[in-house]
Formats: sequence, C-alpha cells, structure tokens
Amino acid sequence: MEDRRDLGRSGFEQGSLYSSGRPDYPLIALDYFKDALNLHAGTVAVDLGAGTGIFSRQIVPFLGKLVAVEPSTSMREEFRRLNRGIDVVDGSDCSIPLGDVSADVVFVAQAFHWFTLPDALIEIHRVLTPAGRLALIWNERDESVEWVHELSHAMQWDTRQPYEVGRDFTDDLLAGPFGDVERREFTHSQSLDHNGLMLRVSSTSYLTIMESAERDEILKAAQRVIAGLPEKVELPYCTTTYVATALA
Repeated sequence: MEDRRDLGRSGFEQGSLYSSGRPDYPLIALDYFKDALNLHAGTVAVDLGAGTGIFSRQIVPFLGKLVAVEPSTSMREEFRRLNRGIDVVDGSDCSIPLGDVSADVVFVAQAFHWFTLPDALIEIHRVLTPAGRLALIWNERDESVEWVHELSHAMQWDTRQPYEVGRDFTDDLLAGPFGDVERREFTHSQSLDHNGLMLRVSSTSYLTIMESAERDEILKAAQRVIAGLPEKVELPYCTTTYVATALA
C-alpha cells in the first residue's frame, strides 16, 4: 500500500468515477458557512483540493468569485466538464498558485486529511486576507447504522482506511497560524440504487489503485451486502465542519 500522501495523489485519478459516486453536502452546512463566513457577492474564495467540483458548484452561488485548485489532471478535466464558468487550476495544499493576500476564504471539502501539516496551513494563511477564514467540511459514512457498518467491513475500510476517520483537527488548526476554531456536526444522506451504491464503493481511494483481482474480490463482498438491501436506499453520513480565522 502506498503511503497516505501518495495515495491521496494516485487514488483519485479516475475523475468520472469519483463524480458519479460521491455525495454532495448538506444545505444546512452551506447555510452555516454563509452566515459564519459572511459570504456575499464580493467574497473571493478558493476551493483547495476541489476534486471534480461537487462542493464548488454548491458554494459558488454565495460568492463573488471562486478559484478551484486541484492537483489531479483527471479531476481537473472532469471539473471543467461539469462546471462551466468556474476556474480550476493546477496546484496543491502546499503550492497554491495565487498571490499573497488574495482570498477572503479558503474552503477544503473532503481533502484536508490528505494535507501535509503544518506546511499546508502556512500556505493557506499566505493567500488569505487579514483575518481571512479557513473552512473545512467532510462527509463520512454513518457506521452506527448496521448495514453501513457491514458494507464498510466488506470494503475492508476497517483495516485499510488511509486516514483517521473522525479525527478532531482543532488542535492542528490552533497550532498553525489560525484561531477562533469552531467545529460543528450535521447529518446528511445520499439517495442511491444498487448501481449507485456500487459506484460509491468503487470510488474509494485504495480500491482504485488495486490490482484487478484483489479489487474484484472486495467488490464482490460489497455486492453481497448490497444485494440484501432495498433497491433504493439512503446512505447516511455524518458531516463535520470547521471554521477558523487567520491570525496576524
């Protein structure tokens, strides 16, 4: 298995698979960001690690300008196909291709666990205006639901997960040039049929880089769990957000 950062780069080289399998974000969390960050028609924001633009297209109506930054060529190609009118550029957590003090907000959706800390926080701070804000958001499957737990076990998520699910990043943010950290939790769900649920499973980072025989065995195990579910299901998620303020 590749190390965590290498997996973060190579595990998402199938942009179309990712965009077809992953959920959007709960509207209540977007409304929270709008109020907490005072988003308005003059706000300039960055979506760092933007992937295929799932979060970008949800947040852009609240902003004046959004620049998406994404290191994966495949993800950027899919982003451009799905998100006309939003700029996406090559860059990463430690190399944001923007000038100093150029953004009011930096968003990170479903990507912060791949970042190199504290270097990434220093780079994010560089592009933020004084007292600019950093906003993080994740969806994680709610494994307190029995069938979700069974599916995760079939996917070998309990032994192969490449990052610590549920980790509290408050101390990491406070150790960097940020303060006033607020962490909140929301609930969300994704409506899926059996095919959609298999796409969701297949988009998991470590599965996309496996040898086909090993991957097929895991997908068969997941399929056995899915076959016992109703044809239409609601996949539940726990959504976590952070908002932090750049220190002088």
